[in-house]
Amino acid sequence: MAVVGPELSPTRRHRAIRAYQALPAEDRREVLALARQGRRHPDERVMAVAWWYAAAVLQPRWWNRMPVWLLPVLAFVLLTLAVVGDLRPLAVLAFGVLVVGVGLGWQRLATLPVLVLMRAPEAGDVPDGVEPTL
Repeated sequence: MAVVGPELSPTRRHRAIRAYQALPAEDRREVLALARQGRRHPDERVMAVAWWYAAAVLQPRWWNRMPVWLLPVLAFVLLTLAVVGDLRPLAVLAFGVLVVGVGLGWQRLATLPVLVLMRAPEAGDVPDGVEPTL
């Protein structure tokens, strides 16, 4: 089963996406690159905004729960049927399914490391190099 974020209200999702888009492009690239390496961004504010963005785009919906390979395989099957049956509209549909599948796959692969990397504050998450205070 795919990893999905917590259920968020539409208002909270839109705010999280807008906040992430408001970050400088350099910070967005850096947080994703560090997350792929299994490391957190040094700025906790940037990391928190990125986590909320990942939670917003990885909502528990059917398109986030299906395997990444499913839509490209469906596109291949549709394209094969279009070629065999000489049906151009089916080929256009196959291309659309492929574009959507690649887009959803890229989005999931780009944001999943951020979502997995950052745990909820209740889990005792302490940034690297910071000693917990009692």
